[in-house]
Amino acid sequence: MSKIKDALEKAKRMRGMTAPFVLIDDGAAAKNESVSQRTHTAIIDYNKDAVVQHNIMTLTADPYRMNERFKLFKTQILTKTQLTGDRTILITSCGEGEGKTFTAINLAVIFAREVDQTVLLVDVNLKHPSVLPAFGIDATEGLTDYLLRNKPLAEILICPGVEKLTILPAGESIEHSSEMLGSLKMQRLIAEMKGRYHDRYIFFDGPSIMTSVDALVLSKYIDRTLLVVEAGKVSPTQLSESINLIGEDKILGTVLNRGKLST
Repeated sequence: MSKIKDALEKAKRMRGMTAPFVLIDDGAAAKNESVSQRTHTAIIDYNKDAVVQHNIMTLTADPYRMNERFKLFKTQILTKTQLTGDRTILITSCGEGEGKTFTAINLAVIFAREVDQTVLLVDVNLKHPSVLPAFGIDATEGLTDYLLRNKPLAEILICPGVEKLTILPAGESIEHSSEMLGSLKMQRLIAEMKGRYHDRYIFFDGPSIMTSVDALVLSKYIDRTLLVVEAGKVSPTQLSESINLIGEDKILGTVLNRGKLST
């Protein structure tokens, strides 16, 4: 733990970064419209057993303290982004299994419930989609269908039963994901997502940096990046390398997870 903290503080001194956001794990699209009014988007309620299994604490009766941590986290993000207009945020990690999907989903829910903003959660882990399984939602079409088959977005977006939250699933798993995510069509989609509604935050649940180039490709077109780090799992060298790969101007903050989290 102390090595990770030392590495974060060193990165902060060297790059002018702010202090890391710290989360504690106690366990293992229409503007201002309600879900029922979004007739253009499929409504598929999340499965309660699934969100409990995947530690989606903002949707369960888990400890109040954890929800308060995410509320603080939300406030920090708002403070850093509202003046700059940075509303597209990529959530990634150094390696696998450090809690990036856990962080992305809980942030999306807390923003949708507690802020006067609409929220879009996009699963851009095209090789290993994980957002819909965490909600317990069974759907087969998503972003890959839009990119490869020109499927209209209106036909693949999902409202998971949380007001003001919409999900763009990844769709079927594909191997040539970096080419798709770096395509001009994807770049235009990200610009459209941000430009259509000025009160919308868009969270992208991406793959890890050390196992795929996808996150680095995406970070070029997304405003800011949150780097999720599991204490005791990432070495200071790996952390420093990940920060350097993303670029100091892109780092919004570092989420330090203590304990086991969902991927």
